[in-house]
Amino acid sequence: MARIPYVSRETIPDGRVDLYDRLIAERGANPEHIFLALANAPSLTEAVLGMATALRKQTSFPRVFRELAVVMVGVLTNATYEVDHHWNAALSAGVRREQLENLQDFEKSEHFTAEERAVVRLAKEATLEGHVSDSTWAATTFLGQQQRLELLVTIAWYNCVVRILLPLQIEKESWFVRQ
Repeated sequence: MARIPYVSRETIPDGRVDLYDRLIAERGANPEHIFLALANAPSLTEAVLGMATALRKQTSFPRVFRELAVVMVGVLTNATYEVDHHWNAALSAGVRREQLENLQDFEKSEHFTAEERAVVRLAKEATLEGHVSDSTWAATTFLGQQQRLELLVTIAWYNCVVRILLPLQIEKESWFVRQ
């Protein structure tokens, strides 16, 4: 059970039905539990929505790389909620199931290109160490400066997300099915 209630349109603090309606508009008819928990702090939720939307819709690097990196963050932090949600997003983005199933062995697996390995390695090092080696950073030059920055901010963001999910014990939604 989550450690904080999930809000509804009727229970959102400060009568912020406008924020609840924004959640529906941006996240769909069934917003994820993380957003419904965060909505207990409306101002923070607005900021979170801004960042989440920008990272999902306004970055220029390939979605395949984003989803590989995000699932890796979830795997490394043992954040099942994140892994499952982004597993589906990864498949939708074109990540192959074999890649997801072999993510922990990405360095040796034949299912990854050199570019995909570089992205996953960046996610791994940034998540576990907080910094990345010069060789790992250099291996991502194929992305260019802006895209590497977008990727790094995405990795950092999802490290933040899992550090909200885990302490709050956010549960998967009853409607959610991992593919």
